[in-house]
Amino acid sequence: MTHGTGRLQIRANAKIAVDEIGRPTRPKQRMSILCKGNTTMNTTVSCQLRRFVLPDKKDCRAVPMAGLCAVLLFLSAVSSPAEPPAPKVPRAWPQAYSVQPDEASGMLTLSTPYYTVQQDLKRGGAISRIALTRGKAANLLARPLETRVRDESGTVFSDGNDSAPTVTHRREGLNEIVTVECILKDEAGRASGHRVKTTLAYRWGYIKIHKELHAAAGAGAREVCALAAVLAPNLTDYGYREGTTEEEKAPPFSFGSNRWGKLRLGNASDPPLQTRYVPRSMLLVDPGVEGLEWFVGSDLSQWEMQLTGRRGEGRCLLDRSQDPPGLALSVSPLWSPDRAVSLPSVCVFDFYVAFPLIEGSAHGPWLHTSFNRNRGDWVSTEEIRRWAEKGIQTVHCHNDGDYYGDGLFWRDGSYPPYPDMDRYDKVLTDCRQVGIRTATYFSNKELHPSTKEFQEHGNAWGRKDRKGELRHNFYRPEHEFGAQMCLRSGWLEFMKLSIDRVLKNHPLDGVYYDWNVALLCSNPLHEGKREAAAPAKGHWDMDELLDLMEWTRNRVGPSGLVIVHNTTVPMFAVENFADYVVATEWGYRKWTDRAPDLAELPLETSLAGAISRGVISYGVLDRNAPPRLHRLFALEAFLNGVAPWPASEETFALLPLLPKPLGNIGTYRFSDWRTQAVTLSHPRCAAAVYSRPGEAHLLLANLDPDAREVHCVLHPEKLPHPLDRPTTATRLRAPAASRDASNLDVRQLIGEGLKITIPGDDAILVQVR
Repeated sequence: MTHGTGRLQIRANAKIAVDEIGRPTRPKQRMSILCKGNTTMNTTVSCQLRRFVLPDKKDCRAVPMAGLCAVLLFLSAVSSPAEPPAPKVPRAWPQAYSVQPDEASGMLTLSTPYYTVQQDLKRGGAISRIALTRGKAANLLARPLETRVRDESGTVFSDGNDSAPTVTHRREGLNEIVTVECILKDEAGRASGHRVKTTLAYRWGYIKIHKELHAAAGAGAREVCALAAVLAPNLTDYGYREGTTEEEKAPPFSFGSNRWGKLRLGNASDPPLQTRYVPRSMLLVDPGVEGLEWFVGSDLSQWEMQLTGRRGEGRCLLDRSQDPPGLALSVSPLWSPDRAVSLPSVCVFDFYVAFPLIEGSAHGPWLHTSFNRNRGDWVSTEEIRRWAEKGIQTVHCHNDGDYYGDGLFWRDGSYPPYPDMDRYDKVLTDCRQVGIRTATYFSNKELHPSTKEFQEHGNAWGRKDRKGELRHNFYRPEHEFGAQMCLRSGWLEFMKLSIDRVLKNHPLDGVYYDWNVALLCSNPLHEGKREAAAPAKGHWDMDELLDLMEWTRNRVGPSGLVIVHNTTVPMFAVENFADYVVATEWGYRKWTDRAPDLAELPLETSLAGAISRGVISYGVLDRNAPPRLHRLFALEAFLNGVAPWPASEETFALLPLLPKPLGNIGTYRFSDWRTQAVTLSHPRCAAAVYSRPGEAHLLLANLDPDAREVHCVLHPEKLPHPLDRPTTATRLRAPAASRDASNLDVRQLIGEGLKITIPGDDAILVQVR
């Protein structure tokens, strides 16, 4: 290409390397650039949408937009497919992005097989579109993400009003780095003097965003809003983790469980959410369908103390928006209706935006159990064979407490835990021989005080309250799991070492992570302070938790097993690296004499439906609950596309409904009890749907003890794979029924409706073709 009298030659050298499963990797592209004076310079690709960024720019000409787009398109042709390929590797295994610039629209599109993100280069380089490939909404954003400042007079200046931002892009391995520099302007295009530099690191299933606000000298503001957007109206269910601390009377070692709510455009009784303390995370979900989340980085002082030195001076608001229709979210570390605050010359905000990786195929029930040393009476080969015959898919060793009083348990952080590790290996080998995948338990937050590492580093690594005290977790007096640790310390690297040595020495498929959560910590040593007595500003270990999850997936490989337990604190960004999620151990109303309606179940039961989940029955069912509640727990789990955890006898009793009649369950798409494809006339009856081209299976359940004759209508056009004029409907043999399959009147079923009897506390399966 030529521009003026200068000459620019580009040579992209891309040696194609492959990883362990034959997938092309993405090395940094090297370019030779011939500048004025015939000086050749080598650099990694760092293209700017108005000029190239080079080590020495004084001898280089500007490159026009058209030239740059040609460069980016050429590089995409070299190393990126024009369209995201169909998923051929496990969803939890990171893949490269496809990057596509579009000069005419001013859009920069970054996509994977699971989602597409667009940045509008004519509107401050803002993220203007997030769409899940197998989601419902065409765009999860009704209005782009923006950063804004409201000055002393109330005038709002936004990065979205800059029509000519400076944008650079580079690649680091599988990750894409986009940097945007722009000027905050009002709606009339008047500049404020404030500049924003935003660096977006596109990683697997999330975007890490680093934002620097460079304020005009002497400027004051009533509001600094690091993120504002209008979200798609279908994201009606939300959870947020509060930003409060001991100063606001929060318990010193609070788990920080989500507070759950709903905000529906058409339901005036749903209150908006408003808090003066910026939440640490916010999750917004169309239940069972799709979702979006936002959360802050590990340095909480950016959001709590940076602008005024005082807590509670910000605002987070989630409210209805009429124009455009949707849910308006704003996260403002500084907010006042009338008082302006002098801004520092630079303030920094680190946060993330994440989305679930949805494959679109139905999940079969996840059947899991566990084992431990059991006083040396290890699980037998015969019992493992029986597990396999019943359908158990995964097991893990869980032995973190001295429940048998013999002192032989797996103390967190210790190794080896038992004198008879050969027997442990025998269990793992027996499982592998019958096709059961295995993991072992690790607590991401506990280190037993008997270990050398605790004695040497416990105070340095520990999660502490503002008094500088550690928290020890006891399950009985004098019987301890371990002391709570914080990953924002040397504990993270010791965790990796502990995991690696176990995986190296034993025939395991992977890991089971308990306490897989970021938690507030006030240990000043984790903030670079040299003295433990120095006051801490406050942090949590979110950055480090993501580091651990990415490391774990890389360590176990694409086919390895990762199970995470995150009761009350589900996170898309974390779950994107896992195979299975364990949920609902505590924090919700116990079932005593009745099962709740399906609409009353916790959001985390199925969340967005992206991953196989196990819902813990012993965490929900009262110990004196009648037997029928155990069966209803399994029924309601199946209607949500999840399974009881661990697998119960009630689960096995219901299994004949699904895997065998459906065949390969992964060829179907699933629609849970909220489906609009089936209408049943009784409020305690519900339907879920398994749908594939040319065929659908309707799971019809009765949650009352007595049999119900219901009026059933199928709306075939509303199935995940719509059926065009179905010709047959068959009631398949139910587990509790002795009669064979029977034909149904399909014209009635899709017309005025068909009367069907569903046994009490049971379900039937109807096949439609």
